[in-house]
Amino acid sequence: MRRDELTSRRTVRFRIVAGLLSAAAAAAFVYAVTVRATVSQAYIRDAVILAILGVIAEEMAVWVAEKVTMTAANLPILLAVMFTGRVPAMCVAAVVGAWGAWRESTRTVAVYNTANLAVSAFIAATAFGALERSLAFPLTRVSPWLLISGVVCGAIYESADMTLAGIGVGVKYGRSLGSFWRDEMRPFLQSLAVLTGVGMVVAALYAPAGVVVVVLLFVPLFASQYMFKLLVREREHLSKQRELSDQYLEMNIGLAAAMVVLLDSKDEYTASHSAGVAMYCRDMAESLGLPDTDIDALHLAGLLHDLGKVGTPDAVLQKDSALTEEEWVYIRQHPEKGAEVLSHLAAYQGIADIVRFHHERLDGSGYPDGVTGDKIPELSKMLAVADTYHAMTSDRPYRAARSSFEAFGELRALAGVSLDGKYVEVLAQVLRDKDLAYRDGSSTDFMREYERGRINLRLRGAPLADISGVRAVQEDQPAS
Repeated sequence: MRRDELTSRRTVRFRIVAGLLSAAAAAAFVYAVTVRATVSQAYIRDAVILAILGVIAEEMAVWVAEKVTMTAANLPILLAVMFTGRVPAMCVAAVVGAWGAWRESTRTVAVYNTANLAVSAFIAATAFGALERSLAFPLTRVSPWLLISGVVCGAIYESADMTLAGIGVGVKYGRSLGSFWRDEMRPFLQSLAVLTGVGMVVAALYAPAGVVVVVLLFVPLFASQYMFKLLVREREHLSKQRELSDQYLEMNIGLAAAMVVLLDSKDEYTASHSAGVAMYCRDMAESLGLPDTDIDALHLAGLLHDLGKVGTPDAVLQKDSALTEEEWVYIRQHPEKGAEVLSHLAAYQGIADIVRFHHERLDGSGYPDGVTGDKIPELSKMLAVADTYHAMTSDRPYRAARSSFEAFGELRALAGVSLDGKYVEVLAQVLRDKDLAYRDGSSTDFMREYERGRINLRLRGAPLADISGVRAVQEDQPAS
């Protein structure tokens, strides 16, 4: 049977069941009126007041967790069951149910829920009446039997309500009643505990003092519920703002990473170089025991440190001979341009700073600003060492790759002059006992490092976008 046919059949069945339950509610009301044809004006007054309280409570209902709603709507119904009789109690329940009908997805669901509350109130009021007659306790004075009977009828009302709701869910959605009860047992017990606990306290005051005291008790209850509702709305608003902010940051940082991948189509060296540098940066930071935030920032800076080369002419990037002074102007601009792109992302301002200073040198011979020594951020010094090492051990159009041993000879010669000697030795320690693929950076690639950083940042609440599709498109393009 096709899904739409099954849904259609269930809808028809649910309408039939809703009609039957409504007929049962009407029959119960007629029976209640016939058995007790006269209802005192005091009961009618109390029922009207309790119905109004129930509507207000329903209007202030707050979702505090999945399947858990904070509302006092059942409390007026329970009081009506105990103190006004079957007919007024059914009326109060029907009014509360009908008031919430506009929230339901269909008219049939609204009718079913209203009938459900009315039938549940009838069953509970009938049980309470039987206990009242058999135990002969007065309704105008607090007694153990009054409170015990109230607890029993509260449990009966909640059980009937939940059972009828489960039947409706089973007919409409094909879910078994047993499965429904297993999933809803915890919220049911929580609701029952609150209803009977608070309900009996209020009932103990209602019995001698009447409905006026109940109204006075509901005023602070509604005030606290309203304040809680405002707090929940504020929390939801902040959560939505945070979600939108995360989506914005994810889109932008993903775009930055995608630009590096696309830059690789101009200069095939860029992506693999960025991956190797990021790998060394992460491992150096971990070996120093830096905080996770610094490790993530340095790793991401390694991935994006050459982002500013997007604006560099292809002829400069692919030139196989020495660069002219005019061409060097383009190269010296890339740290500043990359930092400018990243600086627009407020959460990644620190990464922008790392990228901006990664070509600065201790002796002031670097670029773009020629700053020296302590003016260079420590993470930028680490990136500079990793960047220089990987550049030395990579094939370039204008020279062949050096061995790891040769590269470290040059790094140590630069230590204390242009590069920080401490971080040169940290990288040496990281490379010790590693295989050749790790030493030349070919043991990883850009997407692998990006995904690894993406997972780490997500675990720490800073998601990154999925750019695998960009990489796939690039790889599918024919070579020119």
